[in-house]
Amino acid sequence: MIYARKVLTKVIGAVAAASALLAFAAELEMAPAEPLFKHHTPPLTIKTAEGNEFDLGSMHGKVVLVDFWATWCAPCLAELPAIEKFYRDHRSQGFEVIALSIDRPRDREKVRNLIRKLPFPAALLTDARRNGFGTPEAVPVSYVIDARGIVRDKLIAIDDELLEEVVLPLLREASRSDRADTQ
Repeated sequence: MIYARKVLTKVIGAVAAASALLAFAAELEMAPAEPLFKHHTPPLTIKTAEGNEFDLGSMHGKVVLVDFWATWCAPCLAELPAIEKFYRDHRSQGFEVIALSIDRPRDREKVRNLIRKLPFPAALLTDARRNGFGTPEAVPVSYVIDARGIVRDKLIAIDDELLEEVVLPLLREASRSDRADTQ
């Protein structure tokens, strides 16, 4: 009987250790490192506030700005007008934006009130079905994805000049690539 208890104790200990290891591995899967530059974009699938599905993987051929922000972040709110203007001016050239709020789900209504005014898709990051970007350590932060789905830049504190300097060359590159494909 004592031997059986010792064996049972060892089995329970091994099961507990294996469970802890699996939980740790699952945690690592759910909290990946930030995207690697000059590598393919990580997956991002999310239901937007408008109820539409946004899948970053389906954006090939477009230059995409993945913008992380929060309602309580003054610099985030300060850069939104520049992003909005650039989006309105360049959407017809293949520029897309997805704005991802890192606010807590309990602040959903506050987030919705703000994103209703935005001309581009937006969502709470917690609504992501697949999020290979993880949660940023600080906001604002944005990633620029080129038309081939490659992470090309990480931007902090966006303004008009920065968008023109970083995104316009990528839009021109995508346009040249489209023309070459049709010839």
